[in-house]
Amino acid sequence: MKNHGSRCVLAIGLMAGIVMAVVVAPALAGGGHDEEGKLEHVVSLEGKSGVNLILARWYNENRVLYALVVTATMALLGIVVGQVTEWVLKLVGVK
Repeated sequence: MKNHGSRCVLAIGLMAGIVMAVVVAPALAGGGHDEEGKLEHVVSLEGKSGVNLILARWYNENRVLYALVVTATMALLGIVVGQVTEWVLKLVGVK
């Protein structure tokens, strides 16, 4: 019986090399952007009101706050969807 441990190590090393070549190296080399400097995108506030206006202002003025709000909202929506799904599955008798 052969030792399969060396094959696992080789496979993991190969996968790590592929990830480095495809993901990490381009990110370190500038992400594939030809232009130097900061990438700036400003959302137009024209015609926006209510929640859309608030989110657009946060996006333009404070990206960290915007990112935290969006991340927290997505987490809460995921929890709600999970709870509703669990409730529906219990109703139909799936454990």
